[in-house]
Amino acid sequence: MNKKIILSLGAVALLTSSLFAYNGQGNMKDGCKGKSGYHKMMKKGSHHKKGARIGSIVMQLDLSDKQRSQIKEILQNSKKDLPNPHSAFSDSSFDKDKFIKLSNDRKNNRVEKKAETISKIYALLNESQKKDLKTMLDAKEIMKRKMIQKGDCNGKNCNGGR
Repeated sequence: MNKKIILSLGAVALLTSSLFAYNGQGNMKDGCKGKSGYHKMMKKGSHHKKGARIGSIVMQLDLSDKQRSQIKEILQNSKKDLPNPHSAFSDSSFDKDKFIKLSNDRKNNRVEKKAETISKIYALLNESQKKDLKTMLDAKEIMKRKMIQKGDCNGKNCNGGR
């Protein structure tokens, strides 16, 4: 009886240690190094580059501490006051018409909010910073076009493009 218990515990220990050692090694093809396909997509995905919008581009400029804090404040405030479609949900019901209306309002207001935000940020910059920003935006556009021509990009998921 004791031999069976000891052998079964040994077998369980051997199996668990081999499972821990395996740790997803079956996905070693294509240089994945143990990460699943999901992790490869997360690493390569362009959704991480959506931060390359005007706010992050402006932050790459040579800004004073005051400008930097003002821009951060503008960016935080720009996220507020958009209609929230989740308010169409209650504890026991869902208002379809309210959800549609709020979603459409959010889409329509998003462009206006973005333009307003860019205008406020642009007003904080001095002339040399405005020139540098224009140069950076032009360089980003050139790189995007090169990637599209090269075939590395499908037109939608290229450097934050939509």
